[in-house]
Amino acid sequence: IRPLTQACSSGNLTDCTCDNLYRGRRTPDGWEWGGCGDNILYGVRFSRNFVDAPERIKHQKSRNIRNMMNLHNNEAGRQAVAQLMRMQCRCHGVSGSCELKTCWKTMPSFSEVGDSLKHKYESAVQVMPKSRKNLRPKDKVKRKVPLLKDDLVHIHKSPNYCLRDFKKGVLGTTGRYCNRTSNGPHSCDLLCCGRGYNTQIVKHVERCHCKFVWCCSVKCKS
Repeated sequence: IRPLTQACSSGNLTDCTCDNLYRGRRTPDGWEWGGCGDNILYGVRFSRNFVDAPERIKHQKSRNIRNMMNLHNNEAGRQAVAQLMRMQCRCHGVSGSCELKTCWKTMPSFSEVGDSLKHKYESAVQVMPKSRKNLRPKDKVKRKVPLLKDDLVHIHKSPNYCLRDFKKGVLGTTGRYCNRTSNGPHSCDLLCCGRGYNTQIVKHVERCHCKFVWCCSVKCKS
């Protein structure tokens, strides 16, 4: 979506232009839609036609739940980009007085989209077929909440990454170095999976407070 959408606003594609949906309209806050907004609608539409095509063809032939999952997650990715579109503005007026402000929509950064999808990944929903075209949560309790377009879904339970399983390509976490003071992915609480960890105290001697002594040697403390 990103390169296509930005190519439209840059004038590099002949069959699309800037996003002019709101251009020229004034808002109650006193600013005006203007500039050359990134055409997210074109990017989303092209992505649906191009990226989803192989999955649709496979699904028509086999009615495979994996194709349904892939189509749903493709759409969730597009929704993440569209929802994170941000507004960029420019002031016009004498000496930067901002008598008039024009604003337009721009694409989010890759890191913003990645962070959003990572958050959704951590709360992904396991699903099963509801019909030939629709999915529903496998857990009956979760069916009370409707499955949204921007939810990420999966069909199999995640493997236990704490334990070694060569058949699934999982190496486990036994023997890994961890950071006892960290709260991130390298923290001992996360990597050790509740099994505890061993600590080592290492004494490292370094030369410091070095001085040049005439002539001609360097003396240091350690």
